[in-house]
Amino acid sequence: MAIDKNLNSQTEDRRLKFLNRTATRFSRSDTLALFTVGTFGLHLLTFLILFLLYGSYSQLSKKAPPTLVQLESGKSIKVAQLGSLERTPQVVLRFVSDTMTLMMNWSGNLPATTVEDAVEPKPDSGVDIRSISSSKGKVTHGAWQASYALSSDFRKEFLQLLADITPSGVFKGRTQVVFVPQYFQQPVLIEEGKWKVKIVANLTIFDESNKLGEVIPFNKEIFVRAVEAPSSPIKIDGLAAIVYQVRSSGLEIYAIRDLPQENL
Repeated sequence: MAIDKNLNSQTEDRRLKFLNRTATRFSRSDTLALFTVGTFGLHLLTFLILFLLYGSYSQLSKKAPPTLVQLESGKSIKVAQLGSLERTPQVVLRFVSDTMTLMMNWSGNLPATTVEDAVEPKPDSGVDIRSISSSKGKVTHGAWQASYALSSDFRKEFLQLLADITPSGVFKGRTQVVFVPQYFQQPVLIEEGKWKVKIVANLTIFDESNKLGEVIPFNKEIFVRAVEAPSSPIKIDGLAAIVYQVRSSGLEIYAIRDLPQENL
């Protein structure tokens, strides 16, 4: 009996030692596996971060760096590169505002180009235009100059309409028409390189018999598109200077239509 007990005890000891060695072996294997998986995960995360950084640097390298431009006054400004058909909303809005103000203000005086002209304005004799309703009409020199901001196929038609509605008293110093803008909508992109701008304004007509003025609504949709701006010449004057000035923004008006009345 004692021999059997000793044998059983030795067998149990061997079994326990075997289980301990097996457990230790499995424990080391699990730790090694977890370490391997963790290391692979870190490498994968590092690769993903490097890939994202490469993409960001690649996009950044394709962008043109900002350019520093020095003006004639000595002031330096930063400019950004735009596509040939891209214009900022501020440029489009300023172009429409300046064009319509010059075109629709009829003071009976020539546009001032010097300080002397501003102090002592010269009378505007007008520019002869063959109107639609009659064989002869006139538009102001300011309207004629601003008309070069219109597309070539639209300019003639619009000048003829303008000659029809321009009072003859403007050129005799008896009538004055003031363009009074009330609202300019932010440009709405129609398609690439084309915008429309809604304006709400009045034309106030003053003459010798009506000092309070007659108000005529002038609510329009102005359609604008991008064009190639003329290159800056070294020396320019006369008509060429006028054309260059009004087209220097690289925009032109190709249509004007009445603005539909909103519901009350």
